[in-house]
Amino acid sequence: MMDAIHPLEPAVWTALLPLLVRRSFAPREHVSPLGSVQTTVGLLESGRVRAYFTTVDGKQYNKHFFTGPDLVGDYASLLTGLPAEVPQQALTSCIVWFIDRAAILELEQQHPSLVQLQRKFAEGLYLIKEQRELEMATMQASQRYARLVEQHPGIEVDVPLYEIAAYLGITPTQLSRVRARRKK
Repeated sequence: MMDAIHPLEPAVWTALLPLLVRRSFAPREHVSPLGSVQTTVGLLESGRVRAYFTTVDGKQYNKHFFTGPDLVGDYASLLTGLPAEVPQQALTSCIVWFIDRAAILELEQQHPSLVQLQRKFAEGLYLIKEQRELEMATMQASQRYARLVEQHPGIEVDVPLYEIAAYLGITPTQLSRVRARRKK
């Protein structure tokens, strides 16, 4: 799966595998809690995770859904060393493999393909963010919903509808109307 982003030589995998730590998360458990300083990168093997933020008045908005296999963890905190401002929470039971960033930085000296993998990952994050901003500005809720369902098959089964509504920037009632029109 990582090889789909950028192929890694067998020697890289030999060096990486002993450094990976497997952890299970229950639904609603935080993979990356608000205020935590990220020192690890996580690979979501299975399950669904949301990145979200809460407004001053307590309203929650979902910024992104991660579906295994996907990389998880607050990337901004990882890069800056500052506390995470966008927590990430398991929506279903999840398995995540973590590796310490310091270990990756050390391995980069011997394995330049890791640098290329990270660059391609960062580029992918940028493109996802750009697409999301365009969708929110130019698409109707029904179009955003259709794209979400297309990009995340089965999300309607795994994720409560109020979480999907929070991602689309609409109320659960509006989402019900969108879904009803879609079924016709």
